[in-house]
Amino acid sequence: MPDNDRMLLLGFHPEDLRVILARNNPDDARHVVVIIPGIGRSLDEHTGQAEDLYRKVAAGPDDDSVSVITWADYVAPESAREARDPAFAVPAAPRLASFLAGLRVTAKQFGRHKKAARIVVVARGYGGLVAGLTGRDHGLDADALVFLGCAAAGVETASELRIGGPVYATPSDAGDGTPLGIHGPRPDSPAFGAQPLRPGPLSFRSDPFVRYLPSLRRIILDKA
Repeated sequence: MPDNDRMLLLGFHPEDLRVILARNNPDDARHVVVIIPGIGRSLDEHTGQAEDLYRKVAAGPDDDSVSVITWADYVAPESAREARDPAFAVPAAPRLASFLAGLRVTAKQFGRHKKAARIVVVARGYGGLVAGLTGRDHGLDADALVFLGCAAAGVETASELRIGGPVYATPSDAGDGTPLGIHGPRPDSPAFGAQPLRPGPLSFRSDPFVRYLPSLRRIILDKA
């Protein structure tokens, strides 16, 4: 479970339960991961997965050079049927673009190091559509983007995403149930143009990050 003493509430909208939670202060971190969840699970599950990823990437439980953010600042679809509708992702795109741009500014103004961290966006399932529409329509202010088990990104190729760094993709078999072929081609298809990530050893855990942990760790820590 997350260490509540190190959890920061960065945004909360009670009217529709949108929330942004961070493990450690992203302004003081050297490496920031922004996870965009997909088809709705509970916030506890989302933050639990974020905490698990933090523990696998960070050097230890007190390592504040890494911050992992659960960006659930949109109303996600609750089922595969609802995930056929892009309307959940469209209003999320400008909010995500603004949030990522703000991370750079606040780190330089208020952060311990007075410079922005390396920012890696990890989009999970339907969250890939949110990230894709953000990049296409507003630009994605991040150093790398990972489509983790995403059925589509709302664009035909990675070149349509306005991001300054590389784009990676895992097979969609680690997805969240978003139907294939509805919102564009799979990000892991060769024609899309993302760099493929190969799974590591299988795990019996439900954590979607486990199989790709070696690759995610290299990307987050800029050792790819």
